[in-house]
Amino acid sequence: MNITLTVRYLVEFAMLIPAAALAIMPVYYSRKVNKPFMYGLLSILLTAAIAGGTVLCTAFGWTSNTIIFPSMIVFFFAYSFCFDLSIPKKIFAFSNAVLLCGFSTTYTTFLTAPLELGNTENVLEVSSGLICLGVTLVIGGAFTRALIVCFPELFENDMLDSTWTVLMIAPIVTAAAVIWMNPIYAENVMTGRLRMICLVVLPSIPITAFFMYHILWWLSKKMTETAKLQQGYDLLKMEEKQYLKTRRYLQETSNIRHDFRQHILLINELAQSGDIEKLKEYIYPIVETVNRTHKTICKNHAVDVIAGHYIEIAKSQGVEVNWSVDVGETLPIEEADMCAVLGNLVDNAVQAAAQLEGDDRLVNVRIGLQSPKTIVISIYNAYRGTIILDKNGMPVTDKKGHGVGLRSVKNIVDKYSGSMVIETHSRLFNVSILMYELDE
Repeated sequence: MNITLTVRYLVEFAMLIPAAALAIMPVYYSRKVNKPFMYGLLSILLTAAIAGGTVLCTAFGWTSNTIIFPSMIVFFFAYSFCFDLSIPKKIFAFSNAVLLCGFSTTYTTFLTAPLELGNTENVLEVSSGLICLGVTLVIGGAFTRALIVCFPELFENDMLDSTWTVLMIAPIVTAAAVIWMNPIYAENVMTGRLRMICLVVLPSIPITAFFMYHILWWLSKKMTETAKLQQGYDLLKMEEKQYLKTRRYLQETSNIRHDFRQHILLINELAQSGDIEKLKEYIYPIVETVNRTHKTICKNHAVDVIAGHYIEIAKSQGVEVNWSVDVGETLPIEEADMCAVLGNLVDNAVQAAAQLEGDDRLVNVRIGLQSPKTIVISIYNAYRGTIILDKNGMPVTDKKGHGVGLRSVKNIVDKYSGSMVIETHSRLFNVSILMYELDE
């Protein structure tokens, strides 16, 4: 075996190592297998691809791409198995790694063309291969923050869920174009000004990708901020509604107190005369006015407002909501997040209960503190039809717009390092949530 040629192939196949790192960085915290298993599987696949590819290409004179391209399919299946994200998100992160490494290889070809003029083999010289690795490390370093910070935040934003199928096309197409542009012969690169032009123009590809990723990340953050502002606005509207109801009640009860003496005199007169029907007719509107008072659910103002809001919505749909809330004036989580969680869950429960009949038109809400820094939420209701849970314990649905609320709740629960369990036993849909106060 030609040792020099083997080393050259080995250096070229070593590109798979930074490629794997670039693919894993954005999705590292979304893994669904433990670290030893993931690193063990990665080591086996990389060793097989690098060692096996080196031996086969040395023996048969193949180009490294002959092994790398089929290996990418195997790597993606392993990648998909190890990480818990939607397929479009995984394709986006994986193809971005291919794009960055493909650019490094293509750029190195133009950069080291003078060193490759006498090369008759289908593999880079050792010096060119090492330069390629160096370029990859520089590119990877420039994208590290985007991969570790921006990508995970983009993937967590459920408002982008419907767009990843389109977004993933950009890195796929760009990666294919960059790999296709890689010259086969160094002599072609040295023609006229081609090499110098490409050395100047080609860096615009990763630069454009870098800025596009950050712009998308910035827009995602603005969308999240807008959603939080909308939640605050919705809460204010609910507070305004409750305030107007309370004010109306106080005005009505004030009128009752003002006329209290006259009411007592007339009620006494009707009672003495034995005219029960007129007495009932007279008392009825007074009792109705008194019963319209706002029932306080708990000491926390935000939760109390949310409860009052959904009690009215449920009542309009013929659904009863039983609230059992034991929290103080302050919560271990942000009130806006609490309102988002309750709003989504209670709204879903009320909609499901409204489709039923009789005593099944009922929603039970339980909220309490397991400790001063831990809040527990449990909401259950009867449902009609069949609910299938996926491997992550989330309901499977193909209806447009369905399931978005639960994904939003899951993101908030994850923010507080909590847990969310959905159970469907005996025709009861139960969501149990545990959230912890964030460490400062």
